[in-house]
Amino acid sequence: MGQPPVFVTESVVPAEKQPTRYSAGFWRRFFALVIDGFLISIPSFLIGSIFYDFFSSSSGWASIVGFVITLPYFAILGSSTGNGQTLGQRWTGIEVVNAQGNHLSLEKSTLRYTILLVPFLFGEAGLPSPLAWAVGLAGAAIVYLYLFNTPSRQTLHDLATGSFVVESPAVGIVEERRPWPGHWAILGLLGILSLIVTPLVTRTGPFPELLAVQRALLDTAEFRDVGVMLQTVQPSSQTGLHLTVVCKNRPADYEKAGAQIVAVVERTDPQAAKRDFIAIDFKEGFHVGLARFSRTRTVNHSPQHWEDITRAEAN
Repeated sequence: MGQPPVFVTESVVPAEKQPTRYSAGFWRRFFALVIDGFLISIPSFLIGSIFYDFFSSSSGWASIVGFVITLPYFAILGSSTGNGQTLGQRWTGIEVVNAQGNHLSLEKSTLRYTILLVPFLFGEAGLPSPLAWAVGLAGAAIVYLYLFNTPSRQTLHDLATGSFVVESPAVGIVEERRPWPGHWAILGLLGILSLIVTPLVTRTGPFPELLAVQRALLDTAEFRDVGVMLQTVQPSSQTGLHLTVVCKNRPADYEKAGAQIVAVVERTDPQAAKRDFIAIDFKEGFHVGLARFSRTRTVNHSPQHWEDITRAEAN
C-alpha cells in the first residue's frame, strides 16, 4: 500500500503578526552621530587646513565643499548599499529602514541626508535672508522633533522620507507612531516669531548709538561681519569700545589693520577718541563640512596709541 500524498503549503504571516521593529533610543542615535561626525570631520579638517586662506575668506565655498565631502558618506552607507548603517550606527547597534523594515534606496537615502545636512552645513554660508530663514527653521525643526517626538524619534528628515532609525539586528515591520499634531503648531509659531523678532534684534541692540560704527565698517566691504559693544574693565573701571570683526581677507599686519579700523570708528563716533581703550578681535577660521576651526587675534590700545601707529605708518 502506497504512502498517502504529502501536501506542502506556504504559510503567510499576516502583517499584524509579523515581528515588529522598535525605534532606537535617544542616546544610541546621539552617540552614532557623534562618532560619524568625528570620522567625517577628519578629511574635512585636512582640506580646510591645506586651503586655509581660501576657506577662511569664503564661507560659501567652504559650505559647498563640506557638503560634497560629507553627503556621500552618510547617503551611501545609510542606504541599502551600506546595509542602512553608517560606521557610527553599526557600532551602536542601530540602522535606517522604511516602514516595511527594508533599507532605503540610494536616492531616498540621499534625500534623507540632504535634508539633515543642509541646515547645519549652510548656516554660515551667507545665504539670502528668505533662504537663510528657511534653512534655520529646518534646523530648528530637526532638533526640536529629535528631542520631543519621543514615540518614534522621527525628526524632519525621517518624516520627509518615511524612514525610521531602529534597533539592529532585527526583522519585521516598524512600529509606526504618528507625531503629535501639536508639534507642527509649535514649529509654525516659532517660524512666525523668528520672522518678527529677528529684524528687531538686527536693527536695535543694547547700544543703538554704536550701530553707525557697525554700518560704517561694513560699508567698507572689507568685512563679512562686525560687532561693536561698550566694555567696562574692572577693577580699573576703564571703559572702551570692543569690536569683533571677521575679515574677508586675512590681514598681513593686525596692528596696521586695527589702525585702519580705528580711523573709521573715530570718524563715525566722535566719542571714540575719548575712550580709555579700543580693542579689536580679529576672528578667523573655517567651517568645512562638520569640521570647524577658529582663532582670535586681539589688538588693544588707547586711542592715543592708535594715532601713534597711524602716524608711524604714514611716515
